[in-house]
Amino acid sequence: MKVTKRQLKRIIKEEKSKLLSEQDHEMYASDDELRELGDFIGDMSHYSMEVDAIMQEMGMRYGELAALGTDAREIKNSIKELQDKYASKLDDMLRFR
Repeated sequence: MKVTKRQLKRIIKEEKSKLLSEQDHEMYASDDELRELGDFIGDMSHYSMEVDAIMQEMGMRYGELAALGTDAREIKNSIKELQDKYASKLDDMLRFR
C-alpha cells in the first residue's frame, strides 16, 4: 500500500497530537474546565494544520487559491501562539500556587 505525502503528513500530525494530549498538564488534575479548554485549543491547532496543508496543496493546483494559503498559515500561526501562551499560563499558575 502506498502512502501519499499528504497522508503521511496527516498521520504524523495526528500521532503528534495524540502524544501531546497524553502529556496532560498538572493543572488538568485539579480543573476539568482547564482540560476542556486545552482540548479545544489542541483541536483548533490540529484543524488549522489540516487546513494549511490542504490549502497549500490546492494552491499548487489552483493558483487562485494561493492567497488563501497565506491566510491559512497566518491562522495556524496565531493558534500555535495561543496554544503556547496557554501552556505558559498553566505553568505560571503552578508556580504561584
